[in-house]
Order: sequence, then structure tokens, then C-alpha cells
Amino acid sequence: MVKQKRRLQKGAALALSLLLLLGSLAGCGGKPQEDTSGVDGPANTYTPPVNEDGYIVVEIPVTLMGGNGAEDLIAEFQNSEQYNHEGEAAPMERITDITANADGSVNYIFLPEQFETYKTQLFDAGRFQYAFGEFPSIQGAEYTEIDGDGIPWAVVTYVDKADYEASQPITSLYATVWPATYLGQYQIFCGVSGDEWAVHVTVKDADSGEVISEHDFPTRDE
Repeated sequence: MVKQKRRLQKGAALALSLLLLLGSLAGCGGKPQEDTSGVDGPANTYTPPVNEDGYIVVEIPVTLMGGNGAEDLIAEFQNSEQYNHEGEAAPMERITDITANADGSVNYIFLPEQFETYKTQLFDAGRFQYAFGEFPSIQGAEYTEIDGDGIPWAVVTYVDKADYEASQPITSLYATVWPATYLGQYQIFCGVSGDEWAVHVTVKDADSGEVISEHDFPTRDE
């Protein structure tokens, strides 16, 4: 049962990563210094340096890949209909390329204008701006524990408790892994190092405010 659950988690994490990579989604700092409920848009203004080839390279750590290999992400990316260089500049609107590192992490490679758009989309996706309609039990999410650099370190996911508990385990993955994956990546895009990203997810009943569960990411491989 535990192994089956981990396989579901890995598959969901890969699907979530690929959703942002291939789908049609439209200063850095330390740990939280203040707790602010809710935020309308990304406040962090950090942008990595542009390399000599004119690209921004962001390393996504293994802990944000759901236990899936770099080859999985790269293969899906390169086999997508959107990826087709044909000897010219990549026509990808949202990301130029993905490459693997020796430690199993991957590099997302952007033109400067792609980076800013993608960073905003990560922020929105973590709040369920693009959540799947087939999970009506998940009603939305709100960022909290926002530090002085505008980086959230926690998220509250609101659900219909009865429907949520009746649809386990899949809905729990989208209520916890989804926001943790996207918010964790957003933190990386804000300049947080790969070994320092952290997300606390609280699942609450939307009507009563009852806390259903709490989760810390990244999780240990147990």
C-alpha cells in the first residue's frame, strides 16, 4: 500500500511538472519574517543573471521532481508538439529547453522574457488558478508566511471536506503536492537555493475552517 501510494505521488508530481511545462497556463531571502494572509500577485523581483549566450538558467533540484528522473521530464518536453527547433530558434513560448545535471537535477533554460512570464505562472498555479475542474472538492488556495522579499513559505488549501475525503487519495495529492511543487519552484525562481526551499501546506474545510491535515515539503523518502 505504501509503495502504491508513492507511485501515485511520483506520477502526480511528474504530471504536475509537465502541466506547467507543456500546458497552456498563462531580491531572494531566507525564512519567513512576517505572516501575511493572502496576496494578489507576485511581489518578489529577483531575476537571475543572463549568461553569455543570452539565456537564464534555473536549476530545479531533485526534491522538486517528485522522485522522477530527469530523463522523464526531458523526454516529455522534447516529444511535445511545441518542441521543434528545425535549425532555428526554439518556438517555445514559455521555455526554451531542459537539460540534465550529473546529480539528477534539471536546468530550465529561458530567454529573459520567458523567465518573467514563467515565474508569474508558477505563482498563480500554486494558488490553483489552473486547477483541474474534475476535482470540485478543492476550492482554492491562499499563500501565507510571506517574507520581506515577497516569498511565500506556506499555503492553505481550502476543500469541501466530505467530497475531499471521499475522493482520496488522488485529491490529497492535488491539495498538497500541487501547491508544494509550484510554490517550491517559485521559491527557486526567487533565488532560494535548491537545498533551502520549504513549503508548509495546511488543508482546511472551506466552510468551517477546520484543519484537516498539515504537511511539510520536501518530505523524507520513507
